[in-house]
Amino acid sequence: MPRTSAGISAQPLRVAGLALALVACADDDADRPADQQELLRFSAPLVDTNPDPEVFEVQLVAAVGAQRYLADGDAVVWGYRDGAAKRSRVSVPGPRLEVERGQRVIVHFTNQLPESTTIHWHGLPVPNASDGTPSVQVEVEPDASFDYAFVADVPGTFWYHPHVRSDMQIERGLYAPVVVRGDITPEVDKDRTIVLDDVKLNADGTLSETTTQLDVMLGRQGNVVLANGMRHARMRVKHGARERWRFINAANGRYFNLHLPGHRFTVIGWDGGVLNEPYTTDTLLIVPGERYEVLVEFPDRAGAELKLQTEYYDRGHDIPDTGPQRVIDLEVEGSTSKSAALPEHWGELVDLEPPGAAVQRELELSEATPETEEFAVFRINGKQFPEVPQLEAHVGDVEVWRVYNDSEMDHPLHLHGAFFRVLDVDGTEPDHLGWKDTVNVPRKQALRFAVRYSAPGTWMYHCHILEHAERGMMGELKLSPRDEPN
Repeated sequence: MPRTSAGISAQPLRVAGLALALVACADDDADRPADQQELLRFSAPLVDTNPDPEVFEVQLVAAVGAQRYLADGDAVVWGYRDGAAKRSRVSVPGPRLEVERGQRVIVHFTNQLPESTTIHWHGLPVPNASDGTPSVQVEVEPDASFDYAFVADVPGTFWYHPHVRSDMQIERGLYAPVVVRGDITPEVDKDRTIVLDDVKLNADGTLSETTTQLDVMLGRQGNVVLANGMRHARMRVKHGARERWRFINAANGRYFNLHLPGHRFTVIGWDGGVLNEPYTTDTLLIVPGERYEVLVEFPDRAGAELKLQTEYYDRGHDIPDTGPQRVIDLEVEGSTSKSAALPEHWGELVDLEPPGAAVQRELELSEATPETEEFAVFRINGKQFPEVPQLEAHVGDVEVWRVYNDSEMDHPLHLHGAFFRVLDVDGTEPDHLGWKDTVNVPRKQALRFAVRYSAPGTWMYHCHILEHAERGMMGELKLSPRDEPN
């Protein structure tokens, strides 16, 4: 395994002694009566401008706008709006791309921001030319346009965001959900997409422009937790209802450890779509970049008040326990008829078994504070991107990646261009199987996954704590057709 480079401190990086320099925010909306709290908003769908039912064509614009996170004071944000909708305004999250499986998607993207950007379709299988990374695309300059095109052939929950200065651009509000219909559809009263995030705000509700050592080490930890761009929002549910919630973690660095006291989550989907065997859990850990789909049932009587909250998760560096934090307040009202029985058959079986002769990739994740740097840096096999050597393989190859996390905190690893199956973490097989494109690698542990490469091109892999990716924890995988040399 690579060693720490000369001139770099090999001492573990701790944050327990650092001041948690989060600016205190006004809390005047925290204890409002339920009837005065705003209802949770959901992203409006992008308008299809093409009459052909086989094609879904949209006009998407990135621009500067305003978002009210606190009761008083607007934040200047960067976000997306629907260029085909009259009087559309920037929103955080941006408009939802919702399509049917098999539709050809064309996105005419225009950049009205003051700096260049791109769009990466996180988790969604797309041609390499539409992946939105610097490896495959020239950045879209201000007042310029670019067309993305792909076929939505995998049903599930995904999201889109920039892959240029992601730590700053996503923090400003550039993210939005994607839903591809056409999978197993259990009968539910509501199908809701909930994008989780946090923001670092000043007391007047504006976005903080300060980047601290703590922000870089942990990923920018916001002092305000958001669901669909809202703080302490309210959601109404019905007595006897069953709902489907699609969670997306768009935060720079926060791990959401969700809990709804008195209720269990039935997990039916991961990053790559519906599971073959759903399972139930009391808490649901969602790391940056991950998606989970769950069913929640409400036997509670009308008038009951519930709180979806995120609880402490120890991801390293002695991060203090701040206690449960509110995500969404729920109010039970009325009633609904009993839901139908759940499906007997769910998603396809994840049957990827690596052959005994499969190539095993060895990656080591590490962090350190160089004497010449103001902030920490993050490495793969001792190198910072773009100095990380490019991996090479062929389309159709099945390989095993062994990722060892030698740092003092967890890292969520995201692979572009393919789904994978987790084999084990430090030799322990997972309790459940499903397709992943983002997975948490616990500190001081090794995680192995099997992957079959399916699309040619140059694909990124990186930590999805955005400050870590932008400061070196990123690499490239070049995939060539079988009949071509690497």
